[in-house]
Amino acid sequence: MSSAEFLQADGERVSVSVARRADIEPYRRAMTRSAARIGSWNPVNPGDLVHHLAAQSEKHRTFLIRAHDDVRAPHDTAGLVGCVNVSNVVQGRFMSATMGYNAFDPYVGRGLFREGLALVVDIALRPTPSGMGLHRVEANVRTANATSAGVLRSLGFRRERTVRRMLWLADGPSGANAWRDHDSYAITREEWPARAYAEHDSPAGVIVLDDAISELIAVALARELTAVALFGLPYAAALDVAAYAGAPIVWCAGSSAERALVDLTARGVRAARPDDVTAAQLRKLNDSPHDARAFVQQALNLRPRLS
Repeated sequence: MSSAEFLQADGERVSVSVARRADIEPYRRAMTRSAARIGSWNPVNPGDLVHHLAAQSEKHRTFLIRAHDDVRAPHDTAGLVGCVNVSNVVQGRFMSATMGYNAFDPYVGRGLFREGLALVVDIALRPTPSGMGLHRVEANVRTANATSAGVLRSLGFRRERTVRRMLWLADGPSGANAWRDHDSYAITREEWPARAYAEHDSPAGVIVLDDAISELIAVALARELTAVALFGLPYAAALDVAAYAGAPIVWCAGSSAERALVDLTARGVRAARPDDVTAAQLRKLNDSPHDARAFVQQALNLRPRLS
């Protein structure tokens, strides 16, 4: 268990601590002056700190990032740089939470929010009682919000997946509501503190197919596996692409399939051929390329070979 008074940290230019009732009015002002920018991506409610304070518990913590006196904007006595919610905490064997945040004007673009966000992540992953004792922190970002994603990547968060139609949100310019796609970024305690711009955590194995499997089948399998279908390149070029790609590959290597498997393995790449049963089923699909159920089943059979 972590009491709120223990959940704080001090950095070079900012400090972070759990929000208090005295922060309600400074928070309202900060959100109001930042509303136009924040509203392009997130809902804006200058009064919502009241609700966050009522929800404070081991399952939900609201942190405020505060600028030190020497970097505060003129006449800004509160110095609120941003707000970070660590919520949806699931304990037990999961020990994970979701992190959402907003940066406040006039401090955007100075690196202050990034410094504060790093302090919050450190608190979230730090053992209790001085931290929240979590193993994993996840943040979900609108797919076009490059600035927000860039901050996460600079802290070493990895993009894990795209979540389709995740949240019902307005589009900033038009105000039209729709279900918006988000990219999910995460980091675990073993990785923290992380190297900036760490490699994405996606399976990067290669499934090697021979000439008994058509290119049409390979493309359909790649789509189901969210992989890249590789065919039509000279062998040496295809080998380099398959070896260095940061994504799973389905390589139609034709009569060079066995050679490709040997060469990829020699380069330290996780590579595999379908087992005999799966290969036989894939050959059958050459005659029924629109059998969606069969495609999904064979893709599921191949999926472990990319991990």
